[in-house]
Amino acid sequence: MLNTQMLFPQALPWLILFFTIISTFFKPKYWPYGLVITLTAGLFFGAINSVGIVVVGILLLLSFFARSSVNKLFKTISSALVILFCIALAAHLVPGFNNLLVLNDVVKSTDSIGFTMYLNLDKPMILFALLCLQPTLLQNIPKVVYFQKLNVWQVNTTIGAFFIIVFGLATMLSLIELQPSLPGWWWIFALNNLLLTCMVEEVFFRGFIQQQLTNKYNYIVGLTIASLLFGLAHFAGGASYVVVATLAGFLYGFIYQRTGKLSYAILGHFALNMSHLWLFTYPMLKLSE
Repeated sequence: MLNTQMLFPQALPWLILFFTIISTFFKPKYWPYGLVITLTAGLFFGAINSVGIVVVGILLLLSFFARSSVNKLFKTISSALVILFCIALAAHLVPGFNNLLVLNDVVKSTDSIGFTMYLNLDKPMILFALLCLQPTLLQNIPKVVYFQKLNVWQVNTTIGAFFIIVFGLATMLSLIELQPSLPGWWWIFALNNLLLTCMVEEVFFRGFIQQQLTNKYNYIVGLTIASLLFGLAHFAGGASYVVVATLAGFLYGFIYQRTGKLSYAILGHFALNMSHLWLFTYPMLKLSE
């Protein structure tokens, strides 16, 4: 059970982080100030230590040099280091961060396995590193001509079909089971999922990887590889989970290419995750022994 009194004042760095992340879409030039305030609050409340501060500084410097360098070799090496850094942050392998435990082995419904959730401070640093590397990351992109031919009804039908296929396949593979209900902690889950999970993942997989590959090759290559990598990033859930996550990745990539707006891909990702929490066992079905 979530005790909201235990969140404050320890959760203050994440509250500032939430506003900083939101500002990247509406007032992008101000995010460095928000990040400084977030890290300062994090240092004060023990969410990050001096090692973590140094890590973030190195990552942002690498991103800046990768963007501004005129030396092609140095640019390639530093960009690769930024990506490796981002992967390490997503896997919580970088020292110096003390993520806040807010849900500890809670059970959403009768047949759900236990669910533990942290407010992460390390993973969101990916967003700021990529914004430093590519300042235009959140700007709208040209829509794919083929997808533009689809009208609103066809787009909505495609998205609805993807939802049915993703949840249907997950049910067939015994990953989830229909058990509609919303737990009392849904609101903290929603905040965390939208701002610290969906936004960061969509910026990395769609805004950065898919768009880079689309620019270099074509939208089919970008959409396919980004979706496959997104699926593989969920390997901890097993092979079946990777397949389902890959299909979900195709959905988010389709939304991104059809609308040209990364925010729509983020909302699509969030809508699917909240539907999962509301309608099914979460995060997975507890198999009988």
